[in-house]
Amino acid sequence: MALDEALLRAGTETLRLYAWDPPGLSLGFFQRAAEFDIPSGYRLVRRPTGGGAIAHTGELTIALIGRRRRVDTVYREVNAWVTAALAKLGIAVGPGEGEPEAAPAGLCFDAHTRYDLLAGGRKVFGSAQRRGGDRFLLHGSLVLEPNPLAHGAASVSELAGRPVGRAEMALAFVAAVQEVTGAVLRAATPTPAEWADAECLVSGRYGSDAWTYRR
Repeated sequence: MALDEALLRAGTETLRLYAWDPPGLSLGFFQRAAEFDIPSGYRLVRRPTGGGAIAHTGELTIALIGRRRRVDTVYREVNAWVTAALAKLGIAVGPGEGEPEAAPAGLCFDAHTRYDLLAGGRKVFGSAQRRGGDRFLLHGSLVLEPNPLAHGAASVSELAGRPVGRAEMALAFVAAVQEVTGAVLRAATPTPAEWADAECLVSGRYGSDAWTYRR
């Protein structure tokens, strides 16, 4: 979370794909921590983005930092990439229904909005944004395996009828982004300045109970 915010502050246009170790329960920026019981083995963190709480296990986390544009435009672009990536696995998805709320209650995958992607009426991908100056940060979660803490979710492995791991899904996603946008993605690592800012954000926010339990 700290690195994603550091990249947002730096204005570096970036696509990050990652997993969580140990498993994380991330609260949306506006959610109240007291409303959640922390599952055994999970670490609680507050995201800089909004939306509902997400249990990060058996999923692929997508972080996108880019130049600010309309909220709807960003969701539409990212959803097009996810849709194209899932199509490579023979999975068809469509949009959910309803308007997002500023401070949703409960877990992200227990409800859906028009910004989410569903398969067979169940949510497979959800995302939320934060806007900062002329930039935005989007966090998305793509469910790969059945998760008891994501009751309303459909997993990619279930939909594909076979196990689909993070490496395979990440490759399909990167390929889809390049095909849809025509861009060529390059592997990169954060700069020393971005790492240093992330470390400051860990000590000042994301590693602090005062930040996590601020609401």
